[in-house]
Amino acid sequence: MRVLVVDDSAFMRKIISEMINNEPGFEVVGVARDGEDGVTKAIDLKPDLITLDIEMPRKDGISALREIKLRCRAFAPMVLMCSSLTVAGSNETFKALRIGAADFIAKDPAVVGKHDAGFRAELIGKLQALSQQRRTTPQGIASEEAEQQNTSISERKKKSINLGRVKAIAVGSSTGGPPVLEEIFSFVPGGMTVPIIVAQHMPELFTRSLAARLDQQSACTTTVAENGTILSNPGIYIALGGSHLRPTKVAGGKIVSRLVESIDGAIYRPSVDELFTASADIWGDGLLAIQLTGMGADGAKGAKHVKDRGGQVITQLGKTCVVNGMPKAVLDAGASDAELSPRDIQSLLKELGATGNAAIGPNPPTTGHLRSA
Repeated sequence: MRVLVVDDSAFMRKIISEMINNEPGFEVVGVARDGEDGVTKAIDLKPDLITLDIEMPRKDGISALREIKLRCRAFAPMVLMCSSLTVAGSNETFKALRIGAADFIAKDPAVVGKHDAGFRAELIGKLQALSQQRRTTPQGIASEEAEQQNTSISERKKKSINLGRVKAIAVGSSTGGPPVLEEIFSFVPGGMTVPIIVAQHMPELFTRSLAARLDQQSACTTTVAENGTILSNPGIYIALGGSHLRPTKVAGGKIVSRLVESIDGAIYRPSVDELFTASADIWGDGLLAIQLTGMGADGAKGAKHVKDRGGQVITQLGKTCVVNGMPKAVLDAGASDAELSPRDIQSLLKELGATGNAAIGPNPPTTGHLRSA
């Protein structure tokens, strides 16, 4: 895979380029010192992948991304944003993801400068995931176009989800997830009667910014699930980045969040497997698990456990995923009841909030399938 590195720091360009060039299958075909230089070289070199810094002189990363998306449509490079670990950096990162960046990596120059193994592993892992998706996904198929395909099939799959059983929703998300979360939660009614708990792979600071943004966009209150947060009440809860969220039943029947620092075999924090498994143990057949876009297989074991406990599982339609790793892993495990586009998931959640059929109590109704649109 041919990579273009765009960063205003000569030192960072050198370090990132060395990390990429030392990985088999990747070649840095050019470097750029700012956004303006980056756009020019993206057009001339036609790279497969671009690492793009956000804060740069002359033309910042957001402006450069807009221009790259517009002027490089013919070969459509996938863009990995390099963001600073600050509140401003996280806000700009979410803006980039909405514009069309495939993913982001948070960088601390002091850490990267030491050739940090953790940063290198994350950088290469993300580039590998994006390159795999680029090889397997036909270019030129937009997400919106993909959502409009096989509409009648999609409607039948939506009807296979029994909304009347739903007492809680657990959502797993990774690469490409934040814009999808914004889309599916933007029309969730304020009267939603069940808790929605989200495990999104990202640092703590970024999960706080994500929760704040979703709270602004959705009529349903969105908060960060910290240690001891009550999860029994309706609302959207974003697992705090850097820890694993384990819903736990306590005295009085309340369900609270317990944060766990380390779980054997869990590479990503928060772990989707842990969220799905613990939620299934509490809500049983009343749990609806939703697996969104992401790299790797986190969530597949948990989704299988959800099915074993009688719950229902939805996976995001592969054609609409930035990286179809996590949803495909659930499908391969035979644990998906329906493969739906973000638009269909959005309408399903809207319908769930509007019907009033769902119940938090132990004896939910067993009827109330989603009606055709």
